[in-house]
Amino acid sequence: MRNGFKFNNKHSSEFGITVRTKSRPIRPETKSVTVDLPCRDGVYDFSRANPMGREYFYERVITVSISIMSQSLEVMQNKLSAVARWLTGEGELVFDDMPYTVWRGIISDEIIYLPEHAGKTAVLDISFRVQPFSTCVFSSEGPALDFAASLDTNIPIGIDVYLKGTVSGNGSADILNFGDRPVRPVIKITGAAEDIIMSCGGKILSFSVSGNVTIDCENQNVTDSGGYAAVSGEFFELQPGVNTVQVENSNTSPLDIEVSYSPQFIYAVDFAAIDWSVDNA
Repeated sequence: MRNGFKFNNKHSSEFGITVRTKSRPIRPETKSVTVDLPCRDGVYDFSRANPMGREYFYERVITVSISIMSQSLEVMQNKLSAVARWLTGEGELVFDDMPYTVWRGIISDEIIYLPEHAGKTAVLDISFRVQPFSTCVFSSEGPALDFAASLDTNIPIGIDVYLKGTVSGNGSADILNFGDRPVRPVIKITGAAEDIIMSCGGKILSFSVSGNVTIDCENQNVTDSGGYAAVSGEFFELQPGVNTVQVENSNTSPLDIEVSYSPQFIYAVDFAAIDWSVDNA
């Protein structure tokens, strides 16, 4: 498989190199938690025995091979130095054949220079250690105005309508997670919030606040204008597809709910496979 890629905001074409993908796992390895007992067939699998009731995964490794050519040995070393400076640190990795898919990765292994054709060709294998799941080139806030996509791409105008709702007293909002994987959202409630009970996916979270409030399910905290609020219950994840977020407020004032997250995908971002139908959209 031959294609270019962008890493740390620079494209491989800027270095005049040829790129070939050697391996690109389509699924990461599961973090298996098992117990093997004697005189028992099989094992006891506790991989889902955690507060979220789901499996977790290891990072995956994506390996590419690049070729550099030069008629001058001195120029070759300068080209190698430029590539070494480029392929340093952590950054976003985007392949040309997966233009909407972003991998967050780092190169931790050494990169070995293998000279060929009397040193006028250099072949290097590069392994990126990336996060278990990819993300989209844009977050739940939607694409920027200059986002490059064909007119028939299945991306609705105004993604934010799938991530908002209004409740008065007690009510619910349907929130879409358009990724493949569970995500831990940030929820902003605007209005006269007081004693709040929020539930989603069987998990219940309660807290007392004053006015506008932010619920950060990733960092597991709730804040209002006075700082951190006392919380009881469990923070939740948004499952792929439509999630109903139920909100109970101690008064009947209307509350505006807005959700943000970074969608995650098992492999590639396939907009054609996303179902954008949500009742409140």
